[in-house]
Amino acid sequence: MTLVFTICSNNYLAQAITLGQTLLTHNPHYIFKIGLVDKRILQIGYEDIPFEIVEVESIGIAAFDEMFKRYSITELNTAVKPFYFKYFFNSILQINSIIYLDPDILIYQPFTEVDEVLGGSEIVITPHFTTPINDDKILAENDFLNSGLFNLGFLALKKGEESQKLLEWWAKRLETKAYINLAKGMFTDQIWINFAPLFFNKVHILLHPGYNMAYWNLHERHLIGGNKVSKENSSYSLVFFHFSGYNPLQPEVLSKYQDRFSFENRNDVEGLFKEYANMIFVNGFNQYIQHPCYYAVEKEKIELASYITYKKSIPIYKRLIRGIILRVISMFNIKADYYTH
Repeated sequence: MTLVFTICSNNYLAQAITLGQTLLTHNPHYIFKIGLVDKRILQIGYEDIPFEIVEVESIGIAAFDEMFKRYSITELNTAVKPFYFKYFFNSILQINSIIYLDPDILIYQPFTEVDEVLGGSEIVITPHFTTPINDDKILAENDFLNSGLFNLGFLALKKGEESQKLLEWWAKRLETKAYINLAKGMFTDQIWINFAPLFFNKVHILLHPGYNMAYWNLHERHLIGGNKVSKENSSYSLVFFHFSGYNPLQPEVLSKYQDRFSFENRNDVEGLFKEYANMIFVNGFNQYIQHPCYYAVEKEKIELASYITYKKSIPIYKRLIRGIILRVISMFNIKADYYTH
C-alpha cells in the first residue's frame, strides 16, 4: 500500500486539496493525507476537507518547540519532512511505500514509473534538470549548486534498511541545519539530498521528463499536443507539473523565482497555469490565503519580546550614544556598517 502526503500551513490548503484531488483521480489506489504545519483555527471548516489532516504537533517531534522558534515558516515546513515520513511508516504498518509531493503540484497521469522503480529501489529522487543551461539568467547552473541538484518537491521511499538510514540521518541534520543560508552551504531540506546517491544504496534517480516539470527545467522540456513532454526529440506523458513560485493573484508571472521564461516565450504551458489557477480558486484559495501561520506569528512575538528585553538591558548612556550616532549618519548620509541590535 502506498501513502502520499504533502505539507503546508493553513494558507496553502487550497493547493493541497487540489493536489489530492488530481492525485487520486489518476492513482485511486493511493492514500492521501495533508501534514498541517499550523494550528487549527475556527475560521476554517476542516471537516469539509476531503482528506485527513495530520497536525505537526501530533507526530512526536521531540525538538519541535526549538525548531519552530529557530526557523522561518518556509524552513520549518521543509525541516519536518523526514519526521512525517518516519511517523507514517511507524504508525501505519500496512504502508510499504510513501511519496511526498509539494502542495503546488498538479497530477496528470498515474505514477506508473514510480511504482515500477520502487520494486527494486528504496529511495527515488528527481533532478532539477539533466542538460546544461547556457545563459546566466535566474536561476543559472551555479544557483543550483547552492540550492541542490535534486528537487525535494518529490521524494518516494519504500520501507527498508536504506530508506530508514536516510530518514534517521536526514532528520538529524534538519533539526538544526535546515536554514536558507547559502554562504554556509544550507538550503532547507533540499541541499542534503545531494549526498543521497553517495551515502545510501538502492537510490534511483528518476530521469523521466514527465515527472516534476517546472520552471527550472523548461529549457529542456516543452509541452506538445495532448499533455506530452518533448525532450531531445522524444515525447513522454506529463505525469505532474510543479507550479513553484506561481501566484494566481499575479497570473502574468510564470514564477517569481526566475526571469528566464514568461508566458510570451512559453505559451505551450500557459494553459496549464490557467487551469491550475481556476482549480485552486474553486478550492478556496481566497479564503485560505488570508490566514497567517500560527508558528510564524508566535516566532515573531518571541523574537520581539527577546529584542525588547535585550534593549532594556543596555545602559541608558549607551542608548543615547547610539541614537546620536544614528542621527549623525542620517544627517550627513554617511555610509557605515552599523547594526542597531
